[in-house]
Amino acid sequence: MTDLVSYSVEQDVSTIRLERPDKLNAMTIPMWNAVTAGIKQANDDSSRAIVLTGAGDVFCAGDDISALADIEDERDVRELTAALLRCWGAIESSPIPVIGRANGSAYGGGFELLLAADVSVVPVDATFQLPETRIGAYPFYAAKRLARLVGRQRAMDLAVFGREISGATAEDWGLFARAVPESELDAEVDTLVEALRLSSPSATATTKEWLNATLELPGEDVGMRTGLGYLFSGPDAREGAEAFLEKRDPEFSKKR
Repeated sequence: MTDLVSYSVEQDVSTIRLERPDKLNAMTIPMWNAVTAGIKQANDDSSRAIVLTGAGDVFCAGDDISALADIEDERDVRELTAALLRCWGAIESSPIPVIGRANGSAYGGGFELLLAADVSVVPVDATFQLPETRIGAYPFYAAKRLARLVGRQRAMDLAVFGREISGATAEDWGLFARAVPESELDAEVDTLVEALRLSSPSATATTKEWLNATLELPGEDVGMRTGLGYLFSGPDAREGAEAFLEKRDPEFSKKR
């Protein structure tokens, strides 16, 4: 684990909290790895639920852009890609339901963390966006899920055009299960946890496994690794990250 991600257990509920509010909980490779470690620890602790949340007013602003700007070679690309895929895989394969508790807005990888959770509860007035293409990257986890969740055109609107939506719209579209006033987040999460306590752990795990199996497509992970490697090793990802940090418009290559 890292001091930027905390893990705690209360009764039979494990909580993984992003602890970098001064940077809007922007994710680094050690943080992605720490979330993965937290999921595995919860499995070992035989928790009934895993709550994934953040400190501060924003759930997660996505990947730390300064870290993306530091990517220099294929080894760096492999390390980042592996960390991301391990995290999504740990969430999906955990036999314990993962509840996303968005303490505020989420962007990029933060949005995708909430998509990966089994059920996410979000503030009705929070905002959610996938801005990756504007920095020369792409929302690889969302790209493999969105069309099946919301239909092709809404998926394009979100992932290609970068549309920002509210928690209320995200619930209406079926992206997240529940959107409530911020003051009711904890009560809603408690309701979900109590529902799990009424169910058989083994039956819950089997049901989750089969539901997730319906989302898988052959060759997805290979395709994501290839796509990420191509983008992060190309000039547009570096230009996008540097332009973001320098607060200027990026000058992307005209070639696809």
